[in-house]
Amino acid sequence: MQIYEQIKEDIIQVGNDLYQKGLLVGTDGNISVRISQNKILITASGFCKGRMSKDQISLVSLDGSIISGLKPARDIRMHLAVYRQRPKANAVVHAHPPVTTGLSMSKLDFSRVALPEVLFNLHGIAVTEYCTPTTIEVPREVERVLKENPESQAIILTSHGALTIGDDVFDAYYKMETLEMFCKATLVSRLYGDTRYLNDEQLKNVNRLISGEHPDEVIKP
Repeated sequence: MQIYEQIKEDIIQVGNDLYQKGLLVGTDGNISVRISQNKILITASGFCKGRMSKDQISLVSLDGSIISGLKPARDIRMHLAVYRQRPKANAVVHAHPPVTTGLSMSKLDFSRVALPEVLFNLHGIAVTEYCTPTTIEVPREVERVLKENPESQAIILTSHGALTIGDDVFDAYYKMETLEMFCKATLVSRLYGDTRYLNDEQLKNVNRLISGEHPDEVIKP
């Protein structure tokens, strides 16, 4: 179908952008898009996302069965866990942004907010416990943190990488960019001293804006 072909082109574009910006390297990472209630398109296993072709994107059911195409990404169960837990999610990007991945190897507390964009764009960051990659531990842990953080659109996978959720594949990609920008800024702030986190009043005002209140009602001119 024509719509499948356009979505495949979008996936290829996002894969190239991720690769060109160094958010993944080699054959790392995977990208998926929900195309119906029970079907997704997902990148096949073992290919560089910066040099993909349409035949390297597979059609898979939400139970993991291959409908057409090559063997899907080894991390497919992580994607399927997101779609099961988030029925309105339409796209998932999994990458290994270097700064985000580096911080995922630390004991940094991501539950504290230092940058309003984390709330505006990502609606918070969930963090998993360490899981052995590609095993059943990963989807179980992804489902757990999504249940505990029902608004979050970004997950840091401890000692692994990151995952972002979007309305479409470009939205998920932009969220990955935002996450890496935040982690770079966090690293700089920690190198220069203690990170300045938003206090309760500041958090409340940001959340009022997110809920739709007019800026001049949140902070009087």
